[in-house]
Amino acid sequence: MTPIPHDRRRAAAAQSEACVDIAALADEIRANAASLDERWRMAQWLIEQLRQQLFDADALRRAVATANSQFDAAGVANLKINLTAIRRAAIAGRRAAAPARLSAAAIQADKMLLSLLSPGGALDPRPALGAPVGGIAGRFSLRGRGRG
Repeated sequence: MTPIPHDRRRAAAAQSEACVDIAALADEIRANAASLDERWRMAQWLIEQLRQQLFDADALRRAVATANSQFDAAGVANLKINLTAIRRAAIAGRRAAAPARLSAAAIQADKMLLSLLSPGGALDPRPALGAPVGGIAGRFSLRGRGRG
C-alpha cells in the first residue's frame, strides 16, 4: 500500500519538527557546556585562592605558636593565644546544603573539603573527638603475663 500524499506531508512535518527539537536541544547543551566551562574555571580559581589563604594562615599560625612558646619560656603564659579557639570561632557558621543528587566524585570532593573544617581534620593539630589516643587499639592488661 502506498502512502497517500496527505500522509507524506504529515511525515515530513513530523520530521521537520523533530529536527527543530534536536537543534533546540543542541543549543541548550552548548549553553550548558559553556556554563560548565565557566564553573570549572571558577572552581579552579577558588581552589587556588583557598590554597593561598591556607598558606598564609599556616605561616601566621606558626608565628603565633612560636610566640606562645616564647611566652611560656619567659614565664608570661597569660599572654599566650589559644589557636584552637581562634580556629573554632573562625569556622563556625552555616554550611551550604548539598543537593539531593551528587556524583560519587562530587561526594568525595565534598568530604575532603569538609574535612578541612572538622575538628581533628587536616588543619587541626589535635586528634578528632573520639579518636584513639596514642594508637591504642584494644585494652591493655598485664594480667596473664609472667614477671620474669
